[in-house]
Amino acid sequence: MQFNELEVKRKLFHLICGLIIVILVDLGIFNSLILGIILILGIITSLLNKKIEIPVFYWLLKQMDRKDDLKNKPGNGAIYFIAGCLLSLILFEKNTALASIMILSIGDAVGSLIGIHFGRIKHPLNKKKLIEGTIAGIILSFVGAVIFVNYKEAFFGAVIGMIVESIELRYKNFVVNDNLTIPLFSGLAIYLLRII
Repeated sequence: MQFNELEVKRKLFHLICGLIIVILVDLGIFNSLILGIILILGIITSLLNKKIEIPVFYWLLKQMDRKDDLKNKPGNGAIYFIAGCLLSLILFEKNTALASIMILSIGDAVGSLIGIHFGRIKHPLNKKKLIEGTIAGIILSFVGAVIFVNYKEAFFGAVIGMIVESIELRYKNFVVNDNLTIPLFSGLAIYLLRII
């Protein structure tokens, strides 16, 4: 795969934001209410940026957004990322939610970066993805998740999260954003393993 500076910046930003959210939630500084407020403000800012260029936000979006998103859906990736984190905090108990956010943050970012730079083997579930990225995503998101849940739950959550990341889920013509599906399915996997 070809080196893409924008995607590297996006994934590093994704990783850093996810780790910050996990730390702030774990310390009790952030909760679902605060993330909900951030999500609403993000949606409002996105809608405003379609009409006018809000100086600081527009500059940041120009640095991080894909051209199509900047024009049609400014901040789309960040909005879905925050929504995925919020969904985890609402649906799961704290440690499961934090583990699933780690899988989203680390697995998705690292998987893409490793796939872009070192990947050679096409993924059997998605020809746009590379298997080396998925394997790296599983390993490193497991390391992040095991901070909050036991090793079996962390591994199962990481595997399910990275499988979901590699599949393009669609509903009619709508592609379901993996920033929603990764934490949802990895958290659900951890929860189900725990109750079985």
